[in-house]
Amino acid sequence: MRTRLLFLIPLLWCLPAAACTIVSGTDRHGQTWAMNNEDFFHTASTYVNVYPATDKNTLGYITFTYGSPESGIQGGANEAGVFFDINALPPQVYKLRRGRQPFPHGSMLVYLLQRCQSVPQFLALWDTYYMPDMGDVQVHLADRQGNLAVISPDTILRATRQLTSTNFNVCEGPAKQTCWRYPIAQRLLAAQGVSQQSLVQIAQETSWREFTTTVYTNIHNLATGDIWFYLAEDYRTPWHTNIHTLLQQGRKSILLANQFPQNASLTLTKLLHNQPRAAVVEQFLRTSQLSNEERESALRLTFLNYFYMEKDFAQASVLFPIWEQYRAVNPRLDSTEFQFTKAEVLATQGHYQAAIHVLEAVKKPSWKTAALLRNLLEQEPAGVSLTLAGFPHAQAVVVEIRGEYNFLRFAQKTPQGWVLHLKTDQPELKYCFYVDGKRVLSQRQPVLPHQETGKGDFAAFNVLKR
Repeated sequence: MRTRLLFLIPLLWCLPAAACTIVSGTDRHGQTWAMNNEDFFHTASTYVNVYPATDKNTLGYITFTYGSPESGIQGGANEAGVFFDINALPPQVYKLRRGRQPFPHGSMLVYLLQRCQSVPQFLALWDTYYMPDMGDVQVHLADRQGNLAVISPDTILRATRQLTSTNFNVCEGPAKQTCWRYPIAQRLLAAQGVSQQSLVQIAQETSWREFTTTVYTNIHNLATGDIWFYLAEDYRTPWHTNIHTLLQQGRKSILLANQFPQNASLTLTKLLHNQPRAAVVEQFLRTSQLSNEERESALRLTFLNYFYMEKDFAQASVLFPIWEQYRAVNPRLDSTEFQFTKAEVLATQGHYQAAIHVLEAVKKPSWKTAALLRNLLEQEPAGVSLTLAGFPHAQAVVVEIRGEYNFLRFAQKTPQGWVLHLKTDQPELKYCFYVDGKRVLSQRQPVLPHQETGKGDFAAFNVLKR
């Protein structure tokens, strides 16, 4: 689901953030609905992009992107009532490509939105063509006529009544029960059927509410074109619009956050932007009429946006200790992941020894805690070295490797500057530095411009080819 390939970068699988819950089905009146929870680190930079028809042979459509309107399409729908969204998968053998040719007319999913009146019309293309780079995703489809399908790397599954997909291959059968979200969605569908209300409940009960969050939810009545958007774990106040109304307004990109001026995490973000102090956060919590669970949500979402998306480590450091006071009200938070993140926060402040103590005290270490501990102890096996000259007075130099969106690395100080040693099998590393929170590139190493970031915008990166 990234940039022009429309898919997630494979390195995203080093975190549980490439998740979506997608449900489609027909209600008792014969109208088809579709719902998607878009799960990732929280970001306030989601766009709804509106593309009116360009001629009599094309359809108007909308897409959803992170970071900028030009970044990777996360999902979309068109005025004929065709919907798609994508589940990320563990790496798969792409069997569907066998005996077919790569699609020759650009993006196959953009073609779906621009040209296809129904799901069967799109599936007919697969008799001849395949979509490149589909080994790690599956595409969930629905249309207003009630045609439902999932295209996985193995096969095409068709349905007409109800269809649920999460982050398992639909060919794998019992493996789907290992996803905690799938049985919840199936149980609610069996009990309540398909409706706007039931889909809201499914979205709410399958929302992650962890380090992975549900960034937004979109619910579509494909018969009428009505759409309900929900933002940042808040299912009380939707933005209700209609695809036909949006298309009448012409080509535009709408920042989704602007439709939710009262959202708690957005309010907190704005307050901190103007006054980055703990007292501002405490005042917000005292005066808001939020439950402790809602306070935890607002603090967590705001922290994740600042720390992992914006890389504003100073703002995130203000939030983290206050969030820590509320962590117990959220039973979904993994204690090991929390301690790992605490160590990352300390290390961004230059407190390497304090971060090491946190990691050494973890009761159930993970590969991430072990890797960060090796990094901070300078025990990483020999491999490659990423260097940054100068900056002798910096407190910390953070290294971001493109694709590793929730794993920061920390350089060690040398007489010449800063260096990070790491072992990697990747033929190419794209990376950048943050010096006391400011993004920096080494001018002594090759630079690649206009690379899509984890946030979804574009920036330059240094590159090391092995």
